[in-house]
Amino acid sequence: MSQSFGELLRRHRLDAGLTQAGLAEVAGLSEQAVSLLERGVRNRPRKETIRALAAALRLDQEAEQVLLLAGRPRAGAAARPKQEPAVPQLDIPWQLPPTVADFTGREAELATVLAAIRRAGTLTVVTGMGGVGKTTLAVHGGHLAAKYFPDGQLYVKLRGYDPGAALTPSEALGQLLRSLDVRHEAIPGGVDEMATMYRSRLAGRRMLILLDDANSVDQVTPLLPGDPGCATIVTSRRFLASLPGSLIVRLSALAEQDSLQLLSSVAGQQRVAAEGKAAREVFTLTGGLPLAIRLVGARLAARPNWLLKHIADQLQDEHRRLDELGLDHSGVRASFAGSLDELLASPNQIDRDAVRAFDLLSLAEGSEISVQLIARLLDVDEAGAEDLLERLVDLHLLDSIGPRRYRMHDLLRTYAGERLGAAPRSTERVAAIERGLEFYVAASWRIHRLTHPWSGRRPPRALDETGVPEFADVGSALAWIDAEIDGIVDLYRRAIGVPGLAERFGPSLALGLFGYLEIRALWKKMRLIYDYALEAVDVERDPATAGWLVHDRAIPEVEQGHFEDGRSGLLRGFELFEKAGDLAGMARSCSSLSHVCERLDRIDEAISWGERGLELAGRASDPTVLGTSHLALGVLYNRVGRADDAAAAFQASFDLAIAAGNRRSLGRRQRVAATSYLENGQIERGIDHLNAALDVFADEQDPIGLSEALHHLSTARFTLGRHAEAEQSAREALRLAEKYGDTFRQGSVLAVLADILDATNTPDEARALRERAITIFETNNIPHDAEALRARLTAKQ
Repeated sequence: MSQSFGELLRRHRLDAGLTQAGLAEVAGLSEQAVSLLERGVRNRPRKETIRALAAALRLDQEAEQVLLLAGRPRAGAAARPKQEPAVPQLDIPWQLPPTVADFTGREAELATVLAAIRRAGTLTVVTGMGGVGKTTLAVHGGHLAAKYFPDGQLYVKLRGYDPGAALTPSEALGQLLRSLDVRHEAIPGGVDEMATMYRSRLAGRRMLILLDDANSVDQVTPLLPGDPGCATIVTSRRFLASLPGSLIVRLSALAEQDSLQLLSSVAGQQRVAAEGKAAREVFTLTGGLPLAIRLVGARLAARPNWLLKHIADQLQDEHRRLDELGLDHSGVRASFAGSLDELLASPNQIDRDAVRAFDLLSLAEGSEISVQLIARLLDVDEAGAEDLLERLVDLHLLDSIGPRRYRMHDLLRTYAGERLGAAPRSTERVAAIERGLEFYVAASWRIHRLTHPWSGRRPPRALDETGVPEFADVGSALAWIDAEIDGIVDLYRRAIGVPGLAERFGPSLALGLFGYLEIRALWKKMRLIYDYALEAVDVERDPATAGWLVHDRAIPEVEQGHFEDGRSGLLRGFELFEKAGDLAGMARSCSSLSHVCERLDRIDEAISWGERGLELAGRASDPTVLGTSHLALGVLYNRVGRADDAAAAFQASFDLAIAAGNRRSLGRRQRVAATSYLENGQIERGIDHLNAALDVFADEQDPIGLSEALHHLSTARFTLGRHAEAEQSAREALRLAEKYGDTFRQGSVLAVLADILDATNTPDEARALRERAITIFETNNIPHDAEALRARLTAKQ
């Protein structure tokens, strides 16, 4: 009796000394496919498969012919026993595209996909923005799981975001049926009938189906198999959350390490390692988007004499960035355009409106995008703005990072800015910038009233506070503006190029941001914002506003130890207030000058400025400035040993705050008096005032004030040798500073805590805390404090 194909194949394999796995590897088949052929489950292999097996087995021509004959269907062959499932014997399709050799990262996501598709009958949706690597992950996972699907793999590129080229369900079903050996003329005409035939053909089989680049649930649903032995992966820029039983795997941009590894695999390991700084710049400028990184790597690979720094420099230019990342249909711009085209083609007006929202999001540069700001930019209510933003989230054109909180990928923002910057949209763009600045100015003054309720100054113009958040406390207000400050600076920078906008908003914005910038000790940003405002203000027409801007601009100089520069600025501010006849402004300048002169050890001059400020404040009948003047004099009198005069001045300052009902100002003044006593060695008296300040800040639920007072209390207790109490106060001050994002206070408290730990024989932790503090001061451009700590660290070695 002649041998069957399976028997012949097994004999030749054993003669060759190969396992099924070894033969499969050499022949380019799966181990499962070889097993099915040997067992006769698949007895009609394709000629190409037989020839691949013969080549792998090194059969001569005669043996190959015998194997080919054995693989042909025998005439009059016995019918299949009735107990076997009536499944037609088909060639096994292996349609997955090749996987990339440099697949990088995605360990967690890949493990999730593999765990899902190994369980037959599953539906996995891999979703994310264009260019993030959805297809790459799905294909790679499909290849790794191939052995679990002995009946093969089907692949359809649905072209969901190719302009005018998306496959209809009937087109996709036709392609799938032809892959399952259904003749074209046998395919029915209707989608329902085609889907029924498709599911019938899959019955009893274990197959993996990859539906790539889907744009809707309706496009995918008819293509889903009915047999529980099959598994399906769908890739889409939409979440497709309404697909029943689906597991959604969302891809984000790559982290820095994975991005650099991918760049190395494409451009060359040594090349990237040699230019680590430039490679990190490329990561930052591409936002870790795999498509962008691959394009950069490919350009480098094709230009072996280029430095990575050259491409990094090209990407720095926002106007050229997307050009550098591909100009054809495979580039980043084209990938993003497909998503917007999908929205523009929608019959729903809200989808088309979402495209306009996308473009205007280029004006929102903050680390988070607030619904309130977008509502102003779009000139719609907040509910309408949120609906539009959620449409963009659905297509991964925007990330939702929490309820009503959003973030945009930098390359998407670049693309949105490119679209909005088109000349025909100039009027729309300027109007949006104007609305955005109105919003930020109003928000900054609302926050200023929370952080500095004792401040007597007023905004230069009436404010529209529509949509500005109602902040529960100082902490929530500061957290909100922390996320917005970069966006505020960027929007104002954009306004500088528009006639009239900088003049209209610059001074108001700078003065409104003063309280926030001072509390956060953001001296570099304060310089930048106030310099912009000073360029915009009309000194001749509005010397009082110019006076406040010049006065406040001097504060970063003073706080960073540039006392002479600060003194010059304050004198110029005094002259402007004098020109404007603003007695309150003149008095405030005098108080500030007294403080700077004290820091310069010009005590007589300091007292003279302080007493002049008190006289001017009295003439101005401004209780806030009067209280500040008394406070400044109290500090100076203490410095020269006039204890009774100091106590009287401090008490007068306290009484004015109490009369005004301004408890937070009272707490602040108590804290200033306390530090004055501490600096003059009157520790117990200083502690009394600190405890009074702490009571006020606790009643007012002012975490910033609490942290600052506890910081000074820890210093006082440390001076008295009460180390355990000092450490307790310092750690509580640090906790509050960290919780409410007060980085400057964190650095200062860490320095004190390090001294305490040195005194309690914990040098290793003390060193670590000083290093943290140095990093904070250097990051926030406070070199004087960083240098002092570094010297202290060196002395301890």
